[in-house]
Amino acid sequence: MGQSLMVVATESGTGKSVVSLGLVDHFGRHGARVCYFKPVSLSSNGAPDADALFLHHNLKLCTDPENMVALGCDEATAAIQEGRYDAMMDRILEAHGRLMEDKDILICEGVDSLKAFPSLDSDINIDIAKNIDATLLLVANGKDRTVEELVNHILMVSNQFQERGAEIFGVVVNRVEPSKHGEISDLLRRQLRAHDIKLYGVLPSLPILSRPRIADLVRALKAEVLAGEAHLNDLVGDVMVASMGLENALYHFTEKALIIAAGDREEILLAAGASHASPNVPTPCGIILTGGFEPRRKVMQLVQALTKGKMPILRVEAPTYRTAITVDSIEPVFAAHQEDKALAIRAATGEYLDIAKLVNTKLAPAHPVVTPRRFMRMLRERASSEKKTIVLPESDVERILYATAELRRLDAVNVVLLGDEEKIRARGRSLGLEFDEGVAFADPHHDARFEHYVATLLELRKHKGLPEDVARDLMRDRTYFATMMVQVGDADGMVSGSTTTTQATLRPAFEFVKTKPGFKVVSSVFFMCLPDKVLVYGDCAVNPNPNAEQLAEIADASAATARAFGMEPRVAMLSYSTGVSGKGTDVDLVREATELLRARNPSLLLEGPIQYDAATVPSVARTKLPDSPVAGQANVLIFPDLNTGNNTYKAVQRSAGAIAIGPVLQGLRKPVNDLSRGATITDIVNTVIVTAIQAQAEGEK
Repeated sequence: MGQSLMVVATESGTGKSVVSLGLVDHFGRHGARVCYFKPVSLSSNGAPDADALFLHHNLKLCTDPENMVALGCDEATAAIQEGRYDAMMDRILEAHGRLMEDKDILICEGVDSLKAFPSLDSDINIDIAKNIDATLLLVANGKDRTVEELVNHILMVSNQFQERGAEIFGVVVNRVEPSKHGEISDLLRRQLRAHDIKLYGVLPSLPILSRPRIADLVRALKAEVLAGEAHLNDLVGDVMVASMGLENALYHFTEKALIIAAGDREEILLAAGASHASPNVPTPCGIILTGGFEPRRKVMQLVQALTKGKMPILRVEAPTYRTAITVDSIEPVFAAHQEDKALAIRAATGEYLDIAKLVNTKLAPAHPVVTPRRFMRMLRERASSEKKTIVLPESDVERILYATAELRRLDAVNVVLLGDEEKIRARGRSLGLEFDEGVAFADPHHDARFEHYVATLLELRKHKGLPEDVARDLMRDRTYFATMMVQVGDADGMVSGSTTTTQATLRPAFEFVKTKPGFKVVSSVFFMCLPDKVLVYGDCAVNPNPNAEQLAEIADASAATARAFGMEPRVAMLSYSTGVSGKGTDVDLVREATELLRARNPSLLLEGPIQYDAATVPSVARTKLPDSPVAGQANVLIFPDLNTGNNTYKAVQRSAGAIAIGPVLQGLRKPVNDLSRGATITDIVNTVIVTAIQAQAEGEK
């Protein structure tokens, strides 16, 4: 599985693109299969992204430039304004997933959030980083800052990101004054180390990278080029606004300076031209004539003769002051054929970035968080990768029919609906639904397998002396028939309960599906999809008052369920007390269950007894259990009894706006799951997909 590193600017003007492009180059040179990714390009109107084009041309990347970008700024802005933020994020994740299919490392260049989306409440970079499982490499601007100012700035930004759940990989400081580079590097490294922040390099300001070219001005100002077309690739030095008289202005001419002057100040234009013919006056790199004025023909002829066409002359409609402000804000861009910039980036990052340290360090978060978006996407992708057949006995319920249609649209599972096929199809058509070949039908009253199912039930329940007529009646019940389909392998899983009680749904499974080897109890978990992470809660639906042995088994099963769904379990055995601080029957029960689980599964990351806040909040964990590998990072939370668990999951679901997927039953030999009678179409779809993945996991075993 590849790793993602996200390069994020701490503010505008840091030159993060230089760092991103340098990392792509050097990881590739160290043999990694590396790719570059820009979630949102600042290019508009469908224009290609300049950075992607630059990389593709100069580093010979095999990925096409358009595939390095998820979407343009115009598309992203429209999505945010129209309330389609989730759809936009899905586009970004899809693009990321395609790039990572055959890559070791992905360098993701963060979005300039304040510039691109000033109305957005949160930093989009944090959402992207969490969803692509990336750590952040911060890039800070060292220009005109003391070491103390830099350290304070980096600490402030790092804390802001970390408080919102992002994980900081390290820091690079860019655009430091070259004469102070060595001194600043040493001091920064020592001071940041004291705050446990890794410094991966300090880059000096390089003119070729930090200064714009005349072509950048033409693009940003939408300027008309009157002369010097062949020299638009020249770098801009200082910027001079010529608002004084000619004699005084000449004293301020500097070599390679850009002059900004009102278009009717022809004497300034003539002086700039004359400088090309005089060894006593510094030569400007170009001149911008403002206010929409155009020099007279004879003046232009004289200037071109003096400069031999080597000085770009630009004309803009804007007044001088506004033009000067715009020029000051222009940042250099990368163009595909700027080989000189590619060489400068390669040399600078190779010399000043700690490439060896970067290459040999694990980029993935130390405590990866599964976000709801990643989790739901993983569920759909995993279910679709090996489609299972799930039987839904409640075909007379509209929600079930709508969910069936959605499951087939997602191509996630094959479905069996119980009942008369013609009646079900007719009901579907009345709702605007058509069922494809991925939907099968079985009517318990007329199915050819009925006699076999009756005989199987009699064999499985013979120790209970089940009469044949009772077995026949039971097998005409849709829930019993569906469960038997799972038992004999005609279906991979069953989901029911939208109109029946939990007891009625699960009774057949308890009677003849039975528990897995090594398990004595059937229990449940809920996947709690909070705004920024997914947690597993168990047991919140089945066992009222488990003893210590049962609680340990529930926790073990919950950890296995979490792992089956792509989560690395960190288990917290919850109590009203943390560690050894509390005494009493209830906390002693949890303490005993924790020790039993340690003996049962020694490799499991486990903590208990522990309070909920100490289990999930890093700042509380640092106070109560500072050395615990689970405290503050728990993602599987085991409640001591049903009363606590059921009330907690409902409180979190309603108060925090969480999506609760479940109950997902665990401990049964075959996957059977119960729906809430208030289950929505989305709830049904999610539960069916979860059941299919459980069936996949059982098949793998």
